[in-house]
Amino acid sequence: MTPSCRITVDGQPVSGVFQSRIISCEVTDKEGVSSDTCSIVLNDWPCAAIPRTGAIIRIWMGYGVAGMAYMGAYTAEEIEVEILPYRMAITGKAAEMRGKTKQHRERHWDDKTVEEVVSEIAGEHGLTPKIDPEIGKHKYEWLGQLNESDIHFVERITERLGGFFSVKDGNLVIAKKGAGAAPSGAALTPIVITPAILTPGSARIRFSDRTQYKSVKASYTDRKKGEKVDVEEESDAKGEAVYRLSEQYADETEAKKAAKSKAGDLLRRQATFSCQIIGNPAARAGAPLTFAGCRPGVDGLPFLIGTATHAYSKSGYTTSLDGDSQKGQTAA
Repeated sequence: MTPSCRITVDGQPVSGVFQSRIISCEVTDKEGVSSDTCSIVLNDWPCAAIPRTGAIIRIWMGYGVAGMAYMGAYTAEEIEVEILPYRMAITGKAAEMRGKTKQHRERHWDDKTVEEVVSEIAGEHGLTPKIDPEIGKHKYEWLGQLNESDIHFVERITERLGGFFSVKDGNLVIAKKGAGAAPSGAALTPIVITPAILTPGSARIRFSDRTQYKSVKASYTDRKKGEKVDVEEESDAKGEAVYRLSEQYADETEAKKAAKSKAGDLLRRQATFSCQIIGNPAARAGAPLTFAGCRPGVDGLPFLIGTATHAYSKSGYTTSLDGDSQKGQTAA
């Protein structure tokens, strides 16, 4: 299999002589609002036209022609040229994570679901909403955006309800944490790590004995009674401490979902992994991952990919992965 990389800039294929100039191309796919990034380094002799900042870059990676996968669209944020030797470096972020999405605003919605609110915001930015149905159906009597950017506002309400938010290739995506699935409910491609595809010395699995929390507490205000009410969700049966969320939530349902989400986060962080494998364009953030035939006590443990970094160069194609436990694990 011959590694391959295809790039277009503002819809124009980067081909021929320019394609042969590629020194490296790296794409980082992350869960959440930190969003995807790309980094391209080119041999710049003879000197090529310098792309404009704001240019839309699209990248495919894989093997041959038929085996390439679309890795996403990015906006060129910074272009740097070097002289003697001549090189050009282009860095970009997910194409829709710039401009007015970061402007602070104040407004509110009455008696609206998350899907209705987020769809309105997505439309304002020319994005297509893709929202997990369970998160999307949550309804607020009143929901305020209080001197915060659209990005921060959507991230805040999504985290409260046990999800994560990102912008990918024209879509405003809200998915459920730890589900190993896309917002539509379709499963992401599971990744199985075997010795045959591992870069020697790259795999690390860490089991942590940090404070284990028995449960997570969150609170909301009962408007009828005018008093604060606590809700509690179990986390680790072996723990003794109770983790309290400091934020006040809008209602009982939101408080319970926030507590449940945090309980899951605490469990997942008990086991983490990192590794590098032969390049696999199907490895994406949020996808389930297991090890097989690697080591007793590790094989079969369910993990989730948090970050997938795909790196192409003339020396080959690799994928670096890290993440944490899908359900909360201890060494077997």
